[in-house]
Amino acid sequence: MIVKKFKHLPSLVVVLAGLNSTSVFAQESHQIKGTIFSQDYGANKKPLANATVAIQNIGLSTTTDHNGNFSFSAIPAGQLKINVSYVGRVTSDTVVFFSGKVPHLEFVLRATNFRLQEADVTAKNENSYNGTSSLISRNALDHLQANSLADVMALLPGGTVSNQDLTGSKQINIRNVVGSNSNANAFGTGIVLNGAPMNNNANLQTISATVAGNTAPLAGGANPSGGFDTRLLAVDHIESIEIIRGVPSVEHGDITNGLVIVKTQAGQAPFRINAKTNPNVYQLSLSKGLLLGKDAGALNIALDYAKNTNDPVQSYLSYQRFNANSQYSNSFFDKRLRTNSTLSVLFGKDTRRQNPDDAVTMKASNGRDLGLSFNTEGNLSFTAKWLKNINYVANIAYTNKTAFAQEQQTSATAPYSMTKEDGTVLTNKPGMPIYDVDGHLLNPQSLTLTDHYAHYLPSTYLGMYNIYGKEFSTFLKAKATFFNNIGNTQNKWSIGADYRINKNFGKGTVFSPTAPPYRNLSYVNSTYRPRAFQDIPAFNQFGAYAENQFSMDLGERQLAIAAGIRYDVFSTNKQALSPRINLNYELVPRTLNFRAAYGKLAKGPSLLYLYPQAAYFEYININEMADSYLAEEERIFMTTTRSFETKNTNLNIASNERIEIGTDLFLGKKKFSITAFRDHLRNGYAMGLTQNSFKPVSYMEYKRTGDNSKPIYEVAANNPVLAKYNMPTNNRQINTKGVEIDFSLGRFENIRTEFALNGAWIRNESYSNDYHYFDDNSTTGGAGRTHIALYDPNISRSYEQSMTSTLTTTHNIPKIGFVVTLRTQVIWNESNWNTFGNDSIPIKYISKFDGKVYDFDPAQSENPEFKPLMRNIDRLNAIRESFSPLLSFHINISKEIADLGRISFFANNMFRHYQIASSQRVKGYYYKRNVPYYFGMELSFKL
Repeated sequence: MIVKKFKHLPSLVVVLAGLNSTSVFAQESHQIKGTIFSQDYGANKKPLANATVAIQNIGLSTTTDHNGNFSFSAIPAGQLKINVSYVGRVTSDTVVFFSGKVPHLEFVLRATNFRLQEADVTAKNENSYNGTSSLISRNALDHLQANSLADVMALLPGGTVSNQDLTGSKQINIRNVVGSNSNANAFGTGIVLNGAPMNNNANLQTISATVAGNTAPLAGGANPSGGFDTRLLAVDHIESIEIIRGVPSVEHGDITNGLVIVKTQAGQAPFRINAKTNPNVYQLSLSKGLLLGKDAGALNIALDYAKNTNDPVQSYLSYQRFNANSQYSNSFFDKRLRTNSTLSVLFGKDTRRQNPDDAVTMKASNGRDLGLSFNTEGNLSFTAKWLKNINYVANIAYTNKTAFAQEQQTSATAPYSMTKEDGTVLTNKPGMPIYDVDGHLLNPQSLTLTDHYAHYLPSTYLGMYNIYGKEFSTFLKAKATFFNNIGNTQNKWSIGADYRINKNFGKGTVFSPTAPPYRNLSYVNSTYRPRAFQDIPAFNQFGAYAENQFSMDLGERQLAIAAGIRYDVFSTNKQALSPRINLNYELVPRTLNFRAAYGKLAKGPSLLYLYPQAAYFEYININEMADSYLAEEERIFMTTTRSFETKNTNLNIASNERIEIGTDLFLGKKKFSITAFRDHLRNGYAMGLTQNSFKPVSYMEYKRTGDNSKPIYEVAANNPVLAKYNMPTNNRQINTKGVEIDFSLGRFENIRTEFALNGAWIRNESYSNDYHYFDDNSTTGGAGRTHIALYDPNISRSYEQSMTSTLTTTHNIPKIGFVVTLRTQVIWNESNWNTFGNDSIPIKYISKFDGKVYDFDPAQSENPEFKPLMRNIDRLNAIRESFSPLLSFHINISKEIADLGRISFFANNMFRHYQIASSQRVKGYYYKRNVPYYFGMELSFKL
């Protein structure tokens, strides 16, 4: 038998077929026993109870008894990859090779602190069955002084340092260009907390996106078209984070990008008090892990409170967070069943108090998230010949979201009527009939809907709006793992399924009809209506998958393949098939590896895209409100309300095709990794214009005639117009390619210093595969409305590119628990530009007369009817905006205080260097580049 420590396990999995001989599956079984010890710096080792021991390549796991002992039975001969972990201890990964009798194994887990020989304060690059990934330990989180999951992205290849504040929503982008905060990237990034996904799928906290023109949240928090707001999750009780940048296992669904796997602390841990401060944030957290008695399990309790002031000179802008978590873990049935159950409360609140000096806009807002979730996960191990474990996860979550915003509107005159029914005609005098010169009744609904009326909004009013959301989600998952040797191959088979529900039971959008939200002038005649979220159906998704992790020795070289397939069915009668494979082959044994991966990822739409609000329009038929020759009580105001369904029944499932190739070079403790990747996102979700989002309307306007004592109205104008609104679309297409490097040079003992270099070159191409719709020359009046020009879908493509590198130099003195890290970050290139196709002549147009699409004849470009469809050509963005290299330095210092605790300090952009760069597009415009100088400290005590 050979026992060998390892840090870089190859990925494995492949589906094998056609092997049906029973003799092939014969395998010899053995029993393995061992003891786990804990050892602190300068102290003797002690047996460690309740440590988790897992044979990862087989799928078995157990926990140690009170004497630190563990045992496994029915273990086949061959290679075993043993993982030993415990809260607050450095995880041990070991490879064991044996073919006969196995001696008693021993593992020693050291405390996670800054007295380790290797400080472990950087992201560790791994190439596992789950694809290219980075592992971030508790030490790295403490040293970084992260306040949200978004802060740790600075440790990844291509990541750049950002200040650790809680200002604005913090969503996660993986493999994105520097400085770009993409909702599409974040929406497709999965976050898994203790086995269950955290998502943004039921978020509807925005004023109607169909006519608002965007999906911005009303009063802060996560954008409904983006990713989960990571500010809600406190970092201090997290044990580890794995960020999968490559092709993840088919076990993970509902993603089109990377995956962030978060595990919180479970097990006995000392009482710890953490306090952080920086120019924006004050934060305090408490945590304790209690053993409840013999075989009674452990209870972990964690509390966290943080307050962020967006700007010290603008104290009326703030954010508050509160987390409370209780986590119970235990083992049953002779250590065969391990369970971990968590009850969590999450609270976050963005506040904008009214500035006392602001008497003009009177802006104020607050957005509050209050969430309660229960999560339980478990692993049941078996000693059967093939079946090794069954894993399950069950999660139920409820989040009550409220948003309030007020603003004094000016130049706000517009019609508003109290109806949602299409074609309803109302006046400012309910019950009063209005006739035309032919005796036709113009407002029949006003005679029956006597409590409904139309009115003309004043030029100035204080608008107040509320959105009440009640987001509910459920996630259920079960997976069975099998293992067997087939000839000289090892096979770990998994089959599983998951089911998820997302629903919103909220009261929805609420506002007074006398003070509605300000109209969007780009969507002429559009208006807003309240909406109840509880009327929106739930969205369900069922997924099933099968996977095999396969490895075999080819001489002295090892081949490892992970292959699987996932099938998802959505309640919209759509399906997605996602094959994925990761391959790792040793070109030179234990020295040089080749890696390759391919996979399809799919994510269903959120409620925002599945069930958009109808689009409403208000057309003024009669407006006598400014006619001074009439007595005020005699003036008539009449409108027609039009309502259009905006649901896209042909909405497809967004998918991403990802390809990776890479290589790893091992020279002793040094590792050099290079990875090239390409992403091809198709059918990305967006709220935008389509050929179906323009509807023809006859805009009738009347004027008074005859005797004023009995007003009669005749037609003053009848103009054909097009009502324009947004719909959910799949027109977003994004191509991303890049190269990542991750070099770990190890620790040089003579100078007590280790070096790590990572970086990335990334280029992003984004465009719409739909037409470009143009009506910029259309007026607000009915007579000046134009057709809608349809320009070539290739009218424009946007490009962003960046190349970055970060050299991390870590000096530590284990004896005194001192670590100092200097990050030398260089943004070698940051640029953006557009390319243009046919942007001068439309190829089709939508007629305002009937709403149909017709081919455009270029010979008609000077025709007065069609001349407004000609764009003014502006190719300013074709000029490449590119910046010279930008250098910045960032320092982190941590020091253990005896056995009592720790003090940490950081300074971002420590030399306060700012680059002033001139724009190549706009002469005389300059950019001030670099992250603002920022500093902070943390005190941590354990009792």
